Amino acid sequence: MLFNSHLFLFGFLPLALLAVFTLGRLGFRGALAALTIASIGFYAWWDWRNLGLLIPSLLINFTFGRLLTRDAGRTGGHANRALLAVAIIFNLLLLGYFKYTDFVLSTATALTGVPYALRHIVLPLGISFFTFEQIAYVVDSSKGKARPYGFLEYCVFVTFFPHLIAGPIIQHDELLSQMDERIRTPRADNLALGFSMLAIGLFKKVALADTVAVHVAQVYDVPASAPVPTLAAAWLATVAYSIQLYFDFSGYSDMAIGLARMFNLKLPANFDSPYRAHNIIDFWRRWHLTLSRFLRNYLYIPLGGNRGSTLRRHVNLLITMLLGGLWHGAGWGFVIWGGMNGVYLVINHLWRGFMGLPKDNAPPKERWRLELGLTITFVLIMFSRVFFRTSSLEGAGRVFAGLAGEGGAGLSLLRAEWQSIALLVVLYGWCRWAPNSQQWLAEKDPVLRPVEGAAPWQLKFNRRWALGLAALAGTSLLLLNRVSEFLYFQF
Repeated sequence: MLFNSHLFLFGFLPLALLAVFTLGRLGFRGALAALTIASIGFYAWWDWRNLGLLIPSLLINFTFGRLLTRDAGRTGGHANRALLAVAIIFNLLLLGYFKYTDFVLSTATALTGVPYALRHIVLPLGISFFTFEQIAYVVDSSKGKARPYGFLEYCVFVTFFPHLIAGPIIQHDELLSQMDERIRTPRADNLALGFSMLAIGLFKKVALADTVAVHVAQVYDVPASAPVPTLAAAWLATVAYSIQLYFDFSGYSDMAIGLARMFNLKLPANFDSPYRAHNIIDFWRRWHLTLSRFLRNYLYIPLGGNRGSTLRRHVNLLITMLLGGLWHGAGWGFVIWGGMNGVYLVINHLWRGFMGLPKDNAPPKERWRLELGLTITFVLIMFSRVFFRTSSLEGAGRVFAGLAGEGGAGLSLLRAEWQSIALLVVLYGWCRWAPNSQQWLAEKDPVLRPVEGAAPWQLKFNRRWALGLAALAGTSLLLLNRVSEFLYFQF
């Protein structure tokens, strides 16, 4: 069941709101139970057999958390390391089996020549997201940072349907600290704000991301043995993919934030206008904020972080980005994508040290330096995403050959697709200069820990805003006949 579907918007969502607020009249736990049942039902709609993975994972990690919380309290904050190791290994094995078995077997076949039979395991939706969230929970439990939640509360934390499939990756205290009487009763202001974020996100997905997707498919969704695309086609498709990915994932994140707010709950922001980044360090402080936070807190810092020598810091950074790439998908393209971004970050840090730039990573004051940094950052990120998008290294090589002009110029495409090119320019300008959705609604406090800055004028819940919102929603609904999954569902 997709957020961008009639079934969800006119069936599941109204019923879920009705159930939660109706049972909420019976008490706080009634609302919790309704929210848990609705979220598990939402997940089961995709494939009910996946509950055979999700429910045991919930039970086992909840038990691990309770045991680790108890031990942390007994020993003054020193948890049972053996039990924590078992909990982490359990989660990693679960993720590894479903996500990486075929990747390991195919790699072993390539290296040894022994034809290992692939398992063709279907990847359960959202496994990467709910596994990371539960790893963070058991780690925090071992440090005494998590209180002993009830099982219903824990289920809502993990399965809450707005973030279950594709994030944002939340921490237990972010959501569970809000699990109180506020979820029992509907609030008009939260419903209005939630619907606004939902409509904005839906428009980003169906009217913008899906519109430019056709240009991506023409180059990327063809066999690796196909002719090398022309220079114009390769560049059009590669730029279009970066625009599509931005509006697809930011659209999903906006919808998730809006849906949660309808239930009087806040989720953390996941985007801070990443195409305004003036270098790679700045980019990764703006793109997929909750994943960057997880990688920093539960991988980079435990590896040693900035402690030790400069070489050690850079090695830690490379390892973190390589594993972050592997988290996105079981393929060498994702590993290379993560490695490229790791190398980008290392070079960025070395350059900043060599130039003696301020540690706060503030943007340069000279306009030409800022524009140069913005452009270089976007192009580097765009190049790395060639590996992110293609299904094979051969396919990536074919696209890079097209980007280098080996397939000919293909300038006739520029004349034929001038409207699409103009749209991409407008959308890129939107990403670069327009305030993001959270900044337009900053006075309404839409997210946990809001992004910095606010739009020069704030959107008001008045008749004009209602008409504009109705136009956005109406346009989106008219386009729902071409329903497509969100890109991050594959992870």
